[in-house]
Amino acid sequence: MVLAVLAKSLIALTKRTLIKFDLIGESKLISKANPVVTKVAAMIALLIAVTFLTTAQAQVTTAIRGTVVNQQDEAVVDATVKITHTESGTVSMASSNENGVFSARGMRVGGPYSVEISGSGFSAVRVDDLYLALDRTLNLPVTVQAETAIEEIVVTGTRKSVGYKNLGLGTDFGIEALEEVASIDRDITDAAAQNPFAIVNVQSGGAKELTIAGANNRFNSLTVDGVALNDRFGLNANGYPTQRSPISYDAIESLSIQTAPFDVEYNGFTGGTINAVTKSGTNEFFGSVAYYTTDDSLVGDKNQDQDFDFTFEEETMVATFGGPIIQDKLFFFVAYDKYEEIAPLQNGPVGSGALNIRDDITLDDVAEVRGIVSDVWGFDIGDFSKAPAQDEKILANIDWNINDAHRAKFTYISTEGNTIREQNGNNFLASDNRLGASSAWYDRSEEVETFTGHLFSDWTPNFSTQLKIASTEQATGQNSLNGAEFPSFAVFLREVDGDENYLVIGPDRFRHGNSLNQEFFQVKAIAEYVTGDHLIKFGFEREEVDVNNLFAQNSEGSYVFDSTEDLRNATASGLLYNNAVTNNENDLRAIWGYEYNSFYVQDTWNIANNLTLDFGIRYDRYGSNGSIRENQNFVDNYGYSNANDIDGLDVVLPRASFEWNASDALTIRGGIGKFSGGSPGVWISNSYSNDGVISDGSNAFGVVNVPTTPDAATGQYIPEDVLTDLATKAPNGSVNALADSFEIPTTLKASLGAAFLTQSDWLLSVDVLYNDLENAPFWFDQRCAVQSETAPDGRPIYDCGGGNSEAIVIDSTDQGSGLLYALAVSKDWDTAYGAIDMFASVTLSDVEDIGYGTSSTATSNYSDFAAYDRQRPRAGISNFETETAIKFRLNWSKDFFSGYQTKVSLFATGRTGQPYSYTFNENNACVFDVGGGRCARESRNDDAGHLLYVPSGPSDPLFAATSFGGDAVEQQAFFNYINGSELAQYAGGIAARNGDTSRWSTIVDLRIKQELPGFLPEHRAMLFFDIENLGNLLNSDWGRVERTRYEYERDVVSASIVDGQYEYFRLNNTRSIENLETLSRSVWQVQLGFKYDF
Repeated sequence: MVLAVLAKSLIALTKRTLIKFDLIGESKLISKANPVVTKVAAMIALLIAVTFLTTAQAQVTTAIRGTVVNQQDEAVVDATVKITHTESGTVSMASSNENGVFSARGMRVGGPYSVEISGSGFSAVRVDDLYLALDRTLNLPVTVQAETAIEEIVVTGTRKSVGYKNLGLGTDFGIEALEEVASIDRDITDAAAQNPFAIVNVQSGGAKELTIAGANNRFNSLTVDGVALNDRFGLNANGYPTQRSPISYDAIESLSIQTAPFDVEYNGFTGGTINAVTKSGTNEFFGSVAYYTTDDSLVGDKNQDQDFDFTFEEETMVATFGGPIIQDKLFFFVAYDKYEEIAPLQNGPVGSGALNIRDDITLDDVAEVRGIVSDVWGFDIGDFSKAPAQDEKILANIDWNINDAHRAKFTYISTEGNTIREQNGNNFLASDNRLGASSAWYDRSEEVETFTGHLFSDWTPNFSTQLKIASTEQATGQNSLNGAEFPSFAVFLREVDGDENYLVIGPDRFRHGNSLNQEFFQVKAIAEYVTGDHLIKFGFEREEVDVNNLFAQNSEGSYVFDSTEDLRNATASGLLYNNAVTNNENDLRAIWGYEYNSFYVQDTWNIANNLTLDFGIRYDRYGSNGSIRENQNFVDNYGYSNANDIDGLDVVLPRASFEWNASDALTIRGGIGKFSGGSPGVWISNSYSNDGVISDGSNAFGVVNVPTTPDAATGQYIPEDVLTDLATKAPNGSVNALADSFEIPTTLKASLGAAFLTQSDWLLSVDVLYNDLENAPFWFDQRCAVQSETAPDGRPIYDCGGGNSEAIVIDSTDQGSGLLYALAVSKDWDTAYGAIDMFASVTLSDVEDIGYGTSSTATSNYSDFAAYDRQRPRAGISNFETETAIKFRLNWSKDFFSGYQTKVSLFATGRTGQPYSYTFNENNACVFDVGGGRCARESRNDDAGHLLYVPSGPSDPLFAATSFGGDAVEQQAFFNYINGSELAQYAGGIAARNGDTSRWSTIVDLRIKQELPGFLPEHRAMLFFDIENLGNLLNSDWGRVERTRYEYERDVVSASIVDGQYEYFRLNNTRSIENLETLSRSVWQVQLGFKYDF
């Protein structure tokens, strides 16, 4: 199997050409029957010819850099340095230069390593038990003694890197530290959450959003064995290309989380980066089998006065195996991980047992609608139960010690998984409370397959190169559970306390036509040369991305019914229909691609033994493939083309950093530099899909007779006159475009920190990080780019009518910044009662951004945030700010039975809640559009309204006496609400964006691990007992996680502008304003696990 995987990897890596490569670096290109050499093949041949080739997005490699001096502190020249990875016999050779400096790059993560230093005139030195951390350079200063009778001096190193290590802006996890993380999901995000600058926000459906340094969760990077495995397109909240972690947790050797690594190799993010290295084989056979399980009998059922009734089951099976194929030469490692779940119901009607109950919709309502739709249309609306979902991961590594100067590694990764996503139907004709039955949900699936080849070469003691190539294919499915060939129906049930309640059935509008296939080809080249006190690095990267994306939202149509009786009579009151003008959704498919090329150079200068300076520069240039249809209407109306793309855009990224070991106890570090990347490709893809030439819409209102059988020609349940209207009118559909002034977004990062080790071995650290956003993307509607009038509080009023279709454009602005402080303390104790290690941190954040970019579609990015002025960006508190985060990590271990460890690991997070804003309710009541009421921007303003002007009282000059129809009682109720809520602080002004936060939450997770004897002396069995939200287990009032729902806004009241004043009306009830949801994280959950290591 291993050799088959190796062969498959090699075939995939050279599928465009055949390459013959010998060990001394010569290359010969052999074309296939077709003599035309493709551009990729030519590029590969050229790069191999210059002997350095690696993969794009691979990050800094693990290395050892040291100095050899004698007892007079004089450099020892030409000392021979032999570095051996003990478990595999992998050898790297180096020698000291004229400054006594030696360097070895491309090392395996972990260890143990042995370093032997020998030469004439001094006694040989051997340093044993060294461990290397991921993406770190181990500094190894060695002082040799004059030659004596002692043949060799042996020094023992440290095993610290196998554990947890906080390095200010970075956190490292070795194997032992990874096993200390309580993670029922077995997700690397749970480990990343222990970084002081990282925060995990859980979506309503359970997906984990990782925010690093207050940045958008879409702006992070994940690399596995140096290969980018990000959600480049930008559809997944977790930042992965998969529904869950793309690799098995048990396959990871080491993990690092970094916020601002200033080495020029790092890019592809403006938030932070997670780097994982997977395990490799050794000279000994080893492996493991494991089983983890949890279900509804192992979860809490109460938090405060709220009861929960979960029905779910999860189980995971894991197997790993590694060892030698040829001793000291060729090794393999494979990992298999299978996860299955039946997930709990998040939202449902009364009696459904959901986490969040819609009190004004019942199972009887569902049964009535089910019967009608089945009788009239023969369609099954579904119910409120979830089908099983699963995830399957395979990883295989081959490591080859070609000789002492060359080492190769081949990696194969395959991940297939799905999850069931609940939806409210996204029917834009319904408002207030919408609940979707399972026919409105969808099965989100991902298939990812990656092949990677690595070559690490030491050509001389001072010159080394890396060679990597990677190819990835990804297929994303979004399949409605009961099929996508039916419209979305929103059925009005009743109004309660001013809120309308709808049951939505049929595929939601965003799943009517939705598929995505992507291919990635990555190449990266690095050469490093040591001269004197300098390490000079040169690099080149290239990534090619091919996209085939169908996104035909609402191509089956969306209807609204004013009653169940209207539903029975197939009589709707409204229809929204969007499609290609051919009425064939496949004509909306966007086939396009892009590539970028990067060049960089860096000098690492060891100014002194205790001071290192890095300075470098990186240049990225983008190209684009495919074409956007030019919309002449857009050009005529606005004077520029909608066909703009990213071709020719570029960015220069200078960086510098230093580390000064001021004394044995004090280290001072800092840096400054620009970063780019992380912006989802879907934002660009929208321009290819929505050009307004091939796409348009046709709507109907009043009495709309809904077909009960599909159209014979198109297969749709759309009235014939609507289909004909779309097919025959001159196309003038909505447009998504890039502005002429759009630029690649970047973030300037600057940091300064210090670490101090006290005499009692307390490690204290403080770090300050400043982020400045440049060319941050924002979305605006080009129809209404010019201000028409002025609102009473001075904000612009726009006229977005005039008959032009919506035109959402992306532009750039230099607004947004963040200032974060982290203080941390750690200490280890060895006591008679066991070994203890502790880490604690406090992080304070002040983060501002412009609010855009929280979704995948242009319209959502324009509308899904509370806005001061939706057309013009204005910085405010970020959705991603966590003002205060306190973290505490504690491990205690003791061998109650000789050789069999008991370990208890605890991790606690206390944090401020999700920020939210107070807004106008703009449902059919646009405030900042000429004429107000239902306006051209209705569906955009209704998503998340404009920030509320809060009158100070009846005498406020901007408060119209005619508010609430002049009813003094209703007016007083409005002011009573203001004065009794957080709004009082804004009286006489505009409520701040994200000026308030949801409740503080404290979550404590616990893992208990007990080692047991195996069948053989060197084997170990382990029992795991994971508890998430231990506080709730101890007290049902503890551990609550509650927040205002996405889009994190509380719409309070509607208003119109009359004679220069706000005339308020329709005050929402308190429950509707607060818009609260309680997350399933609010109750305890236990997972049981068993693992057998051999």
